[in-house]
Amino acid sequence: MLMTKPEIVEKLKEILTAADSGNAEKIKAADESTRLAEDLGLNSVNVLYLVIAIEEVFKIRFDDDTGVDTFSTVGDVADYIGGKL
Repeated sequence: MLMTKPEIVEKLKEILTAADSGNAEKIKAADESTRLAEDLGLNSVNVLYLVIAIEEVFKIRFDDDTGVDTFSTVGDVADYIGGKL
């Protein structure tokens, strides 16, 4: 599945909205520089859900040595996904 970075970011925003619909307005306004914890309020449980959802939606697997703390921003996650596709 070949996707551009903006397409990956939009799909991530859909996943984030499904995971946290109460934050839908913040997520809708998110861009690559939006910080997962500070700006969107994601905690470790939210990030774990995000990883699982990303694996299912994008049909990729996160490396065992890639901790969820590796990702600070939406762009970090999009870059990782792009590298796996």
